[in-house]
Amino acid sequence: MQNLTAYWDLPAQTEITRIGQVGTNNKLYRLTVSDTQSYVLRVYGQHAKPQGIQHELSVLTQLNRMALPFAVTAPIPTRRGEWWALLNDNGRSRLAILVPFITGANPEIGNLAQSMAVGEALAQLLLALKNVDTAGLKSPPAYLHLDAVHPLVPDPLIGLSMLGGLLAKQKQERLSLILLQVQTQAQRIYKALGGQLTHGDFIHANILADAERVTGVLDFEFCARNPRVLDLAVALDTWGWVEMGSGREWAHINAFGRGFGRVISLTTAEIEALPTLILLREAVVLIHMIGRFVAGASPYIDVEQWLDSMLQIDAWLTLNRQRLMDDAGKW
Repeated sequence: MQNLTAYWDLPAQTEITRIGQVGTNNKLYRLTVSDTQSYVLRVYGQHAKPQGIQHELSVLTQLNRMALPFAVTAPIPTRRGEWWALLNDNGRSRLAILVPFITGANPEIGNLAQSMAVGEALAQLLLALKNVDTAGLKSPPAYLHLDAVHPLVPDPLIGLSMLGGLLAKQKQERLSLILLQVQTQAQRIYKALGGQLTHGDFIHANILADAERVTGVLDFEFCARNPRVLDLAVALDTWGWVEMGSGREWAHINAFGRGFGRVISLTTAEIEALPTLILLREAVVLIHMIGRFVAGASPYIDVEQWLDSMLQIDAWLTLNRQRLMDDAGKW
């Protein structure tokens, strides 16, 4: 990593350590200045575009002016007053931003009281995002646009065919049917519910908490206009998966949902949309992973994980769709 003091007012002895796993879209580094002062450097992957980062940082700047009960990552301007810098990362030019370090740890999905607090935080965030102005900015594509998830996968069905003999024919046919059904149903849902700005990736890894208090929400890179219930579907897909099919997943799902219901009451149409939107989230991640595999950025095992996940979630929803909607109506 090159000398960052050329871009930000940081002491020369700043300690830099990598955060997170290798292989993700972006790289994160913790910059420790002292025992009480730290920052996070986010180096975007090659997929990032200035227009998209401009949108994300505008959203964050506006959210920081609101009285949220948790922190979001506020960008720190460079010495030149810009929101980002162009860094040399292993011989490649990469866009990067600097933000304050937010204390906390990723929530424990098995901690039901914590899950309820995170559900409440999501609803609070959605109310705030509704008041964010993105006029004149280029937003990321909505989840509905599966053809825009990854530039190397112009169509989800073509994406499956790109896997060739790695994907058994029977499995490919089943997944194709699921994707077609999701696309058709999601189009109706988006038309009926309209949209607002949503987080887009409200998963365990993007939340920080201290005991039963949410301290921060991270990664607004996929913040775009979707039905607000899309964020809830993404979160439930994460919180329910840990024990999916065991019967114990309902405790996690309902704890999160009850927390959400403290702030936002879902409409009947939103409740009915939940199963399809959960599958839509699975479809988006699957297409993204296929694109990374085709680009040589991820191994096939990562794709296979999401192929199996989508089949399992579809099977679970076939058995539990009505119960999910009935429980959601009680939140």
